[in-house]
Amino acid sequence: MAANSWPESTRLLNKDYPRLDGLAKASGRAKYPSDERPEGTLFGVILYSPHAHARIKSIDTAAAEKMPGVKAVEVIAGPGKLVRYHGDDIAVVAAETEEQARDAVRAIQVEYEVLPHAATEAQAMAENAAKVIPSGNVRKGRAQVDGKPEEGLAKADAVIEATYSVPVVTHVCLEPHGLTARWDDKDHITAWASTQAVTATASELAESNELPISNVTVLTEVMGGGFGSKFGADLWGTTAARISKKVGGRPVKIFLDRIQEHLAGGNRPSAMAKVKIGATKDGKITGMIAETFGTGGVARGSGFPLPYVYKFTNFSREHADVFVNGGNSRAMRAPGHPQGCLIMESALDDLAAKLGVDPLVVRKANLGKDLLGDQTDRTQMYLEQIDIGAELIGWSKNFQPRGSQKGIVRRGLGVALHQWGGGGAPDKQVSCTVFPDGTIELKSATQDIGTGIRTVMAMIAAEVFGLQPTDIKSNIGNSTFPPGQSSGGSTTTPSMSPPCYNACLEARDEFFKKIAPALPGAPKPEDLSLADGKLMVKGEAAMSFKDAARKIGMNPISVTGKFSQGLSSNGVAGVQFADVTVDIETGVVKLNKIVAVQDSGLILDKLTWNSQVYGGVIGGLNYGLFEERVMDPVSGRMLNPDMELYQLAGASDIPEIVIHAYEPAAIKKRGVIGIGEPPTIGTAAAIGNAVSNAIGVRVTNWPMTPINVLNALAQAGKV
Repeated sequence: MAANSWPESTRLLNKDYPRLDGLAKASGRAKYPSDERPEGTLFGVILYSPHAHARIKSIDTAAAEKMPGVKAVEVIAGPGKLVRYHGDDIAVVAAETEEQARDAVRAIQVEYEVLPHAATEAQAMAENAAKVIPSGNVRKGRAQVDGKPEEGLAKADAVIEATYSVPVVTHVCLEPHGLTARWDDKDHITAWASTQAVTATASELAESNELPISNVTVLTEVMGGGFGSKFGADLWGTTAARISKKVGGRPVKIFLDRIQEHLAGGNRPSAMAKVKIGATKDGKITGMIAETFGTGGVARGSGFPLPYVYKFTNFSREHADVFVNGGNSRAMRAPGHPQGCLIMESALDDLAAKLGVDPLVVRKANLGKDLLGDQTDRTQMYLEQIDIGAELIGWSKNFQPRGSQKGIVRRGLGVALHQWGGGGAPDKQVSCTVFPDGTIELKSATQDIGTGIRTVMAMIAAEVFGLQPTDIKSNIGNSTFPPGQSSGGSTTTPSMSPPCYNACLEARDEFFKKIAPALPGAPKPEDLSLADGKLMVKGEAAMSFKDAARKIGMNPISVTGKFSQGLSSNGVAGVQFADVTVDIETGVVKLNKIVAVQDSGLILDKLTWNSQVYGGVIGGLNYGLFEERVMDPVSGRMLNPDMELYQLAGASDIPEIVIHAYEPAAIKKRGVIGIGEPPTIGTAAAIGNAVSNAIGVRVTNWPMTPINVLNALAQAGKV
């Protein structure tokens, strides 16, 4: 019978346990999909557009086809086709070595008709702009109106009007997008893919090759980052499979190079907002009006939630998607939420400064009733988390009102609230098999993209069977296993933990039923239990687990567990604080400390949970301080598609990060909720607020680079 709650007391769960694959990854023994070299592998290299917008007049691959080592050339965009951004795919060469393939790509002759482009939002929105799509470069969404915002603003004691913007950023996956595809025979494909969704990738390969999905096996033992951008085979993967078939089934490996990762591997959309917001002296918002836009690239939207977290009676918003000649956006950790958080939290801080009240007061005053699926009050979580975080950052001791700091080097504090879903999917399965030699094997077609699900599943099985996680074979990353969850939306752990737990419970009960008659005295199955690697009869150790397993006979016990309600839930809250130092002569921002207070229901592996929060905060501080896609309006090209000019934090940029797991008893009873995305949402907003608190003026453009800080000071007449 499926469980609807986790055990009250546990030996392993809700404790620290190191990842089963941690040593292999740290030592370099782990084999990532991009490391795979099946016998006979050919290397595919992509020719991509150097232009932001062009029509291909002609393409000549004859010279490339004759070059040493070249086995196939595949044209993706032939004569008459449009390429619509720097990095758009044109052709692929497959050769015996990567060097040969790159030489051959350079030998392909393409004649372009270069067309007018609009590579930035400003260009795309300008009068007489080059059309990115036939219907126009700006698509307005339905206006949102709640209450009477103009009347609400008229009742305010203070009103601010401001503009905030954050640029496009790219995913920068350490392992690039791609896969290696091999035709095993005329009806079967095996692929080694860097993917967040082994099943979806198998489905795409099956559909593009007119095969049943059961004839495609996608393997992802481990993978090097996706952040939302790797949910299918993509054009590169389907092309690899197509070329493999052409060359008699030889494996074809196509992974993007670092430049292509920035250009075509996906990005987080930009966001800009013109905000007018007012409040009474006690910090209560009376009205807000917002005009927002952003770009998701050549064909995708740029939506983000607003208002964010808070509840306003009087609110209106108009949003527009702006299309540019740039690579398309893809889901990126908590899609839309970092942008919405950044804009909302900035406006609240600016309003608090004008009112002359503590920014925490404004936040607490505007938290409306927010009941989650399990009737947990998220507002109460925020109130408690704000107090916890304020204590950890030293708010009452160190916070000074904006504009009161003096000197060249100034210190500032900032805060931001965020929210996320992170619930489980009900249609996922895990099989648990107990073998006569005492081996226990778990299987599911999910994947571990760094969030530790392989270890969590082993911990659950070890908890149920009284063993250690290292005693469990936790097999995932294979599309032929029972249906598992794609790794997106922070849903993997809450989706896979319940069926894993149920499978283990059912397998254990079947185990007891089968061996009870063979034990001395023929005890009842309910008299049996497992602990410390031993079979217990009425609480007394009878034999080792391995000896007991031999009594099941020749055939293993295998059970497939399904999802059940009560083991996972949905909806989390988090608060982050930032402590920064800013040099107003150089504009350099130094992070001193970040405090992250976060809930996610029941934490199964605290060590992995901490790792996820640290990683989320570091991703967020990159967004806040360093990352931006820089486009050249003249050529339409991205100017920094590399690891030198596209700035990321180094070791010396990481401050003290204090993590507090918010987990009162009532929160634990909510079950498991995902943690991968929430901690990355609020960091950039908190940093921006801390910088503005330090220097006395709002820096309206992210990231908080020296030039943006100095520009803000200059515009305010402070330098």
